[in-house]
Amino acid sequence: MRLRRMANRDTLWLNLALGVCIAYGLALIANTQSAADGGWLFYATFLDQGRRLYADMHLALQPLFVLETAAFLKLLGPSWLASKAPAVLHLAAYCIGLRMLAGRARLTDGQRAILLGCVFIVSICFEAYRFDDYHVLADCFEVYSLVVLLDLSRAGIGRSRGLVAALGVFSGLSLTTRMNDGAALFVAVAIAIVCLVPAQRIVSLLLFAVTAGLTGWLTVRLTGDSLHDYATYSIFHAAASKGGTGSVLAYPLLLPLNTLRWLKHGHLYDKAILYTFAVGVCWVFLLRPLASRRGPRDWIKAALGLAIVVVPMHRMHWAFKDITVVMSLSAVVVLVGYGLGLWVIARLLRWPFAPAEQPWDRREILLLIPLGQLASSSMSSAGVHMGLYGPVAMIAMVLAIASPIPLNEQWTSCLLTVATLTLCSGVYYRTMQPFAWHSYVEPPMFEDRQWYRHPVYGPMVIDRQLLHFIQPVCDEVGWSGPQRELLSLPFSYSNYFCSVQPWHGYVQTFFDTSTKETIDGLMGELQTSPPMWIFYQRQLDNLAMHEQTYNHGAPLPHRYLDQLIEQKIASGEWREVYTSNFEDRPHWSTEWILMRTR
Repeated sequence: MRLRRMANRDTLWLNLALGVCIAYGLALIANTQSAADGGWLFYATFLDQGRRLYADMHLALQPLFVLETAAFLKLLGPSWLASKAPAVLHLAAYCIGLRMLAGRARLTDGQRAILLGCVFIVSICFEAYRFDDYHVLADCFEVYSLVVLLDLSRAGIGRSRGLVAALGVFSGLSLTTRMNDGAALFVAVAIAIVCLVPAQRIVSLLLFAVTAGLTGWLTVRLTGDSLHDYATYSIFHAAASKGGTGSVLAYPLLLPLNTLRWLKHGHLYDKAILYTFAVGVCWVFLLRPLASRRGPRDWIKAALGLAIVVVPMHRMHWAFKDITVVMSLSAVVVLVGYGLGLWVIARLLRWPFAPAEQPWDRREILLLIPLGQLASSSMSSAGVHMGLYGPVAMIAMVLAIASPIPLNEQWTSCLLTVATLTLCSGVYYRTMQPFAWHSYVEPPMFEDRQWYRHPVYGPMVIDRQLLHFIQPVCDEVGWSGPQRELLSLPFSYSNYFCSVQPWHGYVQTFFDTSTKETIDGLMGELQTSPPMWIFYQRQLDNLAMHEQTYNHGAPLPHRYLDQLIEQKIASGEWREVYTSNFEDRPHWSTEWILMRTR
């Protein structure tokens, strides 16, 4: 009993940090509902009605999240509160996994608590990160793969087979959640298995590969699609919408070069990273050592150290208003991570030939897992580091567990001070911006929101401006009736809020997640027999940005769709009934147009 009480005391701060992280995540879940929502619900609804995700709807994304949404829809119904249950489970699973990893760090309880809080906040600091989205599922599979691999490093031969099979399941599920992340996880875990299993490495690799393949195959089979249709639309066509296979494969190689270019061209104008390290270094090397001394010379040094701290803090206070601190630090971690990754690979290649008296901590190979996720995420970000904060945070977590470069106590304290400041910056930023993605922006947390009782989805928390924007659309289309036809472009939020299924199964037609075949087919149908109502978000700035990023400046098919809609309006064939500039702002111009076609 006494040992249990001592163990509880040893994890008090870590468990407290876990509770705070979950509470903060719940607040983010409650404060997130954008004008781009509803897609996952309709994909799950159509799947339940017998439509195939790939052969019929040409889905460019992986199926696992749709299958999960369909299962919860059957179990709990379509209410808004019930729709948040998966997000809460994702949040809890993710935080518990991070807590299990933080508990393995070679730090004190309080230091582990800081590590957990910093890794959690930085990993969700990308303003578009949500717990009711497939990215958090992929992150959970990465986290629990790391947990199992750490257990594998200490397991015997008998137990190791079960752990290897579990790793195969995680990789197979990750492949059917987000293909590039799953592929990177599969490769990195395979390398880690070779390093960490005690014996029978070939057998373990075969077991891992078979389990992963079988898991992925069973997941695809649950959709009712053939492997051909699945691969055609979710792999080959999906790569085309991101600029082509060649560009996608080149982005991980360009990531460090683009990061260096970003640092070189003055994006550290607020010097946030330098101020952060200045505060940390001053605290560790000046203020903390001098706190217990009383000599006049020591007081002078402490005063000078305090002055050095106050100046950057004074300059830093406004930097917390945006993500510059996290963005700047993540740029450095990207470069450090790539460098350490090469160092770990070199140690791996040298390992079979190293003398027995020079042992190697084989757990260092785990660094390849977040590095693989960093490279795979860059395939969707066009090779830039902005927004890739999840893998950056996991690099820090792995380094705290098994760093290839040992750090002394002072450097550890310095880095934890930087982590604390980064944590404060991230919390402030996400509180002020619970969600933002392109032109879709949520107001600060708990600001300008209300409880609203929806006629179909029941009680919900919603942004007042969003409610005032969408209600006129439903009033025009009608809240009920069998003849309602509504096509919402590019996302189906108006279909969701007005409780109208998307016309002909066009759930979403966004720029980098819909294929040319989908847009061409849609244009053909609009020319011959359009739906009665079309609600179109015209966002030319966003369209131009995607053309520049993924299509080398050439027009995307959506450009011709926009021209078709404008021609129909100009000719009088389609009549504008309601327009809005909701969420219009500089550099993200947007105009919403509700049209009646007949």
